[in-house]
Order: sequence, then structure tokens, then C-alpha cells
Amino acid sequence: MAEIKMSYIFIEKQKHESKILKEILLEIIDEIGQVRDDEILKVNDIDIKYRIIQKKKSKRCFLEMSSSARINRCIPALQKVDVAFFKSSQQKYYYAIRDYDGISENFCKRLYPKYVEFERKLRSLILFILTKAYGNRWQLETVSQELLSVIQENAHGKVSLNETLENMDLNILETYLFEKRPVDYAGIINEKLSVECLEKLEKEEICSIIEEMRETSLWERHFEKYGKQKDWEQKISEVHKIRNKVAHQKTITIEEFTDTNKKLKEINRNLSNAIEGIREENFTENSIVDILGSFAVLAGSMVKNIAQSQAFKDVVIGFSAKIQEMLKPMAEIYKSGVVKTLSDWSNTYEKLNLGIAQSQMVKNMGAIAENFSAASSSINSSISAETIADTFPLSEAFGNTNMAEVIQNSCIIPQQKKIKEIEPFQDYDEQPDNEENED
Repeated sequence: MAEIKMSYIFIEKQKHESKILKEILLEIIDEIGQVRDDEILKVNDIDIKYRIIQKKKSKRCFLEMSSSARINRCIPALQKVDVAFFKSSQQKYYYAIRDYDGISENFCKRLYPKYVEFERKLRSLILFILTKAYGNRWQLETVSQELLSVIQENAHGKVSLNETLENMDLNILETYLFEKRPVDYAGIINEKLSVECLEKLEKEEICSIIEEMRETSLWERHFEKYGKQKDWEQKISEVHKIRNKVAHQKTITIEEFTDTNKKLKEINRNLSNAIEGIREENFTENSIVDILGSFAVLAGSMVKNIAQSQAFKDVVIGFSAKIQEMLKPMAEIYKSGVVKTLSDWSNTYEKLNLGIAQSQMVKNMGAIAENFSAASSSINSSISAETIADTFPLSEAFGNTNMAEVIQNSCIIPQQKKIKEIEPFQDYDEQPDNEENED
């Protein structure tokens, strides 16, 4: 069994009329203990070995205690004695200094691996998302020159892409993720919204540029699908409070340990779910969106060569472009706005005077939009080649059986794993700590 040790140095503050310092401390112990002999004292039915020594006429006294009982029992017993020393009315006779704090040492040892997991998983999530958005330019696009200078100063030189996040401490990481980024309003107005540009831009493009002018944090721009910034910022801030105590082996109360332990387990679980989701989304061999995108590109390029009607060509090429536009993170496919746009688009072209087969194909584009909407209830459901073929009769629409087979083969979609949703943060006071007691 693990042994928890506590030791103290007591220094005389005021001389007692008749007692030496050692005798005063033994009195305090007797007030809270059940039984005591020269080597063992019993507190809360737990045996605690103790040793108290003081030289004659010395103003200093040394006390050592240890217990090998189960941790969940010996720590409260040792802490009861500890509290008695620091809250006794007889403190007017002594200064108490913890020489060795085994209780805090145990708490630090148990929390430290969770802090390691937390910081490594947080960096992992950041890298998955930013390398997806910016590739090898993620440092250049997201780390300001001012921040990069601080990182390089900490690293005593230039830092590679691999070393960038490692050289950010938790304070810097929080600033990096949550601080609002300044916007170059003058630059945007003069360059992207100049008079010449405004004459060429569509309404949607202007709205998009105006949206760029809103001050946002890195989290708001890229991480919101994994949870609201205010929730993550609050939880990261809360576990940060005790981190330095753990890292530097400072005193930690049992209340601080219990609260922080629960919060770390919760936030690490959320980080794991987020990482698993984005890894599945980014690195599985075939995703639904990628397959549909490949299908759209192939269909769009082939129809140019076989379709006689220019109107029909425009329909299919436009449809191809719309699918490619949807090559976004998987959850984005199912946003009702995108599906509605696709459905409205097919309805518009239905009114054109096209051939029978071509008209049927346009109608089936609307059906695909409905299928997208239905699929939103089950992301892990598979879309087979037969499903697409039934919804989108390629042989009829294209009038070319061989090409239909090629396109259908390109649309075979493997079973996808369901990406775990991020669990909402719980009220920790309502969640029991199920961690097993250590020996």
C-alpha cells in the first residue's frame, strides 16, 4: 500500500508559562485523536505513525506522521491533524511550517497525468482543425507576428510548424484561441469594397466580405461546431487555476482536488470526442461528401460531350457546381439552408423546355436534395450506388449505359462510422466521481 507522509517544523512564537513546544503539540493531537501511545495515534479509526522530537531549551520542534491505510481513509485522518495545528487556539505559542506535504503530493500525482492529457489533446484538436483549414500555412495564417515573437523568445530561436504549439504555455494558448482578432477595416474597404469592386460583386459576395469585417476569435471562426466558445473558455480557465499548483508541487486542498479532478475528466472526454470526430471526417478513405463531389465532377465533365441541348448542359453543370460547393465538413451537408437552395435550384430548371429524359433528370435532382435532408437524421447511414441510381436514373438521363455504370461505380459509399457528438458540459456538483480509490 502507498504511504502518505506529513512532516512539520514548529518554531516557538511565545514562551508558555509551564510547557515546552512538544507538550503543546501533543495536547492538540490528544484533543482530536482517539488513542495515542509513544509511536501510534488513532484518528478516525486509522492508525498513524508519528515521531515528535525537540532538543532541550530549543525553540524548534519537529513532527512527522505517516499512514499506509487506504488513501481514501488515511488522507482525511492526516488532514484532520493538519487542520488542528493550523486552527488551534494555541497557535499564539508557535509558527507552523509544513516541511513535507504528502497529501498535496498525492493529489498532484493523480492530477498531473490528466493535465498532460488535457494539454496534449487540446494541441491535437487545434492541429487537426487548422491544418484542414490552412494546410502548411496554418502558422502564417493564424499566429500573429507579435505572438510568434513571444514563442520564438520562449524557444530561444525560430520554431518549426511541429514546435509552434509546444512552445505555447496554457496562458498563450488561451489567448491564441479566444482573443478577438483585429480587423484591417481600411484595407478591406479600399481593396475588396472599392468602387470598382462593388460594380462587379453580387449581393452575396458583398455580404460575405462584410462578414469578414466582424471581429472574431480563432475559436469562433473554426471551432464552434465543437462547442460554444464561452463554454470551452470557462472550463479551460477553471482547470487552469490549479494547474500551476500541480506543476510546481504546491499545497492543494481536498476540495480543490475533487473539483479539478471532475472537471479535467469531463473536458478530456469532450476533447477526445472532438478529435475522434474530426479525424474520422478528415482522414477516412471515402466520405459521403467526397464521393458525391467526385460524382458531380465526373457527371459534369461527361455530359458536356454527350448532351445536345445547351440548356441541359447548363442544368447539369450547374448541379455539379452546387454539389462541389458542398464539399465542407460532413455536418455542413445537412444544414437546411444548403438543402433548400439545392431543392429551389432544381425547381427553377424544371420549368425549362427540356427533353423528356433531361426534365426527369432535373426532377431527380430535387429528389436528391430530399435524400440529403432525410440523411441528416443518421449520419452513419450509408448511401449505396443503387440508392443513387434509383434516385438519379443515369442511363435514362445520359442515354449512355456505359457511362452510367462508370458513374454508379464511382458512387459506391462504404459504411461510415458515426461521429460522436460533443457532450454538453455537466454540472460537476451533480456528477459522482467514479474514480477508483488507490491503495
